[in-house]
Amino acid sequence: MIYLNLLLVFICIVFIHEFGHYLFARIFKAEVTDFSIGFGKPLLKFTDKNNTVWKISPIPLGGYVKIKGLDSVFQKKQNQEPGSFQSLKLYQKIFILLAGSFFNIFSAWIALFSIFFFFGIASFAPIIGKVLENSSAEENDLRVNDIIISVNDSQIYEFSDIPKALGNSKYISILIQRNNELIEKNFELNFNKEINRFVIGISSNSEPVVDQFNLYESIQQSLLFIPTYYSASINFLRQSYQDNTLQEQLAGPVGIVKMADQMMLDKLRGVIFLFIVISLFVGVFNLLPIPLLDGGHIVYFIISKIFANSLPELVTRIYITTGLTIISFLFIFVTFNDIFYK
Repeated sequence: MIYLNLLLVFICIVFIHEFGHYLFARIFKAEVTDFSIGFGKPLLKFTDKNNTVWKISPIPLGGYVKIKGLDSVFQKKQNQEPGSFQSLKLYQKIFILLAGSFFNIFSAWIALFSIFFFFGIASFAPIIGKVLENSSAEENDLRVNDIIISVNDSQIYEFSDIPKALGNSKYISILIQRNNELIEKNFELNFNKEINRFVIGISSNSEPVVDQFNLYESIQQSLLFIPTYYSASINFLRQSYQDNTLQEQLAGPVGIVKMADQMMLDKLRGVIFLFIVISLFVGVFNLLPIPLLDGGHIVYFIISKIFANSLPELVTRIYITTGLTIISFLFIFVTFNDIFYK
């Protein structure tokens, strides 16, 4: 069931991304010949009144929208016929390329808003519900019902704040409240090989507190979440790089399945949150200035415009080869990393 849910989430994200490209291509009067989810020989297909062939193909590694003349963008002789991609103005090309990522991020926001408005956010008070045996917490006399006030000088408002404050640190300075008395403890953490992290060895109370949000609060919180998520992700990667643990944190296909398995323990909310996380990643990743990604295409078209569409053919070939090499290397690296280091 986990694989089916993950597949459906991925197909949904791909469809939304490609539909963004499709919609803006149609807005700018470009002729869309194909809209495909998956690669390979189509399992299902139909042609609409605009002569666009809609396909579902068996290899679910992505999708594509084929616009008339798009095949010739890297060729010296380009298709300038009306309705072709090359006949569009530069800003129209850029809007079409940006649309896929915009739709991913926008759909993630819609999903976030739905969670805040319809479900609310469950949080756990920063109270120790269980101390694990032979853990750092047990060795340093942390006890059930201790209230955690701060970790490494970061204020703790809910239990999920603890790993954020701890980061990848090997040492902890923790301030707790016990029977109206404040107690500060400083100690070294044990390393958990299963999750490749230093851990305290505590868990929260089993009863979460669900915060409900009205319409205005749901819009506000969901809008705030996205920049906060990206900022936290960048800080986490930077800290992992500084601590030489970056390789352990990167996830490929296998890692995503493991993450999905954990998230979907919460059923519907887990599926929605998985959709949000992957959508936000796909939205930004596609904007990176890597050749063959949307961001790379934008850079290429801008440079090409500067040189009056007269880039040497050798430069174009190097550009395409570089893009294929980078993307292939990233895919192989994260997959290898998932299998042998996690």
